[in-house]
Amino acid sequence: MSELVLDILQPFLGSPKKHRHTTGQVSYDCPACAEEKGMPQGDGKGNLEVNYNKNVFNCWACSNYSSMSGSLFKLISRYGGKDAISKYKLLEPTLTSYYTKPREQIHLKLPEGYIRLTDCDPNMMKYSSVMKYLKDRGVTNEMIDYYDIGYTNIGLYHDRIIIPSYDANGSLNYFISRSFEKYVKPKYLNPEVDKTAIIFNERKLNLDCTIYLVEGVFDHITIPNSIPLLGKYIPDKLMSHLLKAKGYIVILLDSDAVEDAMVLYRKLNAGKLHGRIKLNVPPSGHDPSTIFQKYGKKGIKKLIEGSYSPSDSRIF
Repeated sequence: MSELVLDILQPFLGSPKKHRHTTGQVSYDCPACAEEKGMPQGDGKGNLEVNYNKNVFNCWACSNYSSMSGSLFKLISRYGGKDAISKYKLLEPTLTSYYTKPREQIHLKLPEGYIRLTDCDPNMMKYSSVMKYLKDRGVTNEMIDYYDIGYTNIGLYHDRIIIPSYDANGSLNYFISRSFEKYVKPKYLNPEVDKTAIIFNERKLNLDCTIYLVEGVFDHITIPNSIPLLGKYIPDKLMSHLLKAKGYIVILLDSDAVEDAMVLYRKLNAGKLHGRIKLNVPPSGHDPSTIFQKYGKKGIKKLIEGSYSPSDSRIF
């Protein structure tokens, strides 16, 4: 029954980019992002996700994040027109409302079998495969130790590299698990924790120094004093934290995400942070992780020295 929602969404959102029938998760191009970028046909990113089992939606990249999430009725009312609203109201009594259910408190702990690589016996199963994967990506022993990088060969997260995150008090608040084997899907398998409510590795962040906003965790471990967004948008918690920063904030996304970086720039450069936001665009085809992999610390030093204000750039 819930899949009937897709028929209501189709006239204004088009066909789904992805559809996971088991979870009811469907992705589309975000109409708000398309409006902001002047791309009426959509930006091709598929950042708007709808869950018709929970009756909710969320855009993971929209600059107006707070208004582009919530109940499906909110989305349909904004973009669907009278016909879509009428159809949805007929269907709504059959749908489950995510907001009427109490959210379960998740006591997060590291995956079963997790062990820091610095504590591993080199003869342990697949240890050499893990280390080869990391070394091929340029990850050093120093980084492995500093970020508590480990792995496990049992349980739900078996045969995955584990990169934990801790809050300002040193408590575990998230972790990334990444397969080190080429053909395993999904590559990333992360805990069911609301990542908008955490700041990854907050305990390692110095608010008095320049802060770099990067996309992924492998970018994060190569860029000093960085925060991985685990996406391309700024959650409310992170925004409030950045307002406490004393120095510059540099948006350093992948080379193919210039438009997304500009959206973040406009959002951050408003209000109290005005004049303290900079951009940095890696060379074509690169991100901080691949720069480090190819050129090491010298490459990263050169990269971060290229941070600039958009007013001085050819982008504007």
